[in-house]
Amino acid sequence: MNRNKKYYIGLVAIMCVGIACQSPNKNKTKQEESTEIQVSEGAKALQVNMANYFDSALNGNIEPVQEAVESGIDIESRNENGYTALMLAAYNGHHHILKFLIEKGAKIDAVESLNRTALMFACTGPFEQAVEVLIKAGADVNAIDGHENWTPVMFAAGEGQLQVIKLLVANGADLSKVDTDGESALDFAKSKGHTATIEYLQANMK
Repeated sequence: MNRNKKYYIGLVAIMCVGIACQSPNKNKTKQEESTEIQVSEGAKALQVNMANYFDSALNGNIEPVQEAVESGIDIESRNENGYTALMLAAYNGHHHILKFLIEKGAKIDAVESLNRTALMFACTGPFEQAVEVLIKAGADVNAIDGHENWTPVMFAAGEGQLQVIKLLVANGADLSKVDTDGESALDFAKSKGHTATIEYLQANMK
């Protein structure tokens, strides 16, 4: 297993698809044609809103996220790669957006195709505030992904995020867990040479 590769979600490009207003009925009235055009434009506008919703969550722009949710967009909607807005906001540590989405009912431990949660994404960066927001909302600090049985603390250890690790441990993270290769968070830190993280994990292993 290559520990040097980043735990990368990937940025999302969502293309708006135009809807053609065509019909085999040549005798359609002007009123019917007008109605069809309005429906088409409404569908296109919805696509633009959804793209903006996901982009804004990823980039930390809360106003479009608020507007989208207040307008009735399903907060659990997924982008084309299967990520919710909560996951995208967590990936870049936007704790203010996480708070808003959680207050509006976003599922804390929703998972994507590899069974990874928003907390796992937040743990890959220096995002203590985001991690704290998720933990306080009930995120599982010992969740296991569906790829190689990685846990949040393994993601943090692999990236040398010592402060995040301390927060996870303070909230019950199990440092003894191992992945499918039998490697623990300590092994992740050792493979990347994160000295301070290694020392902390060694001191706290039971």
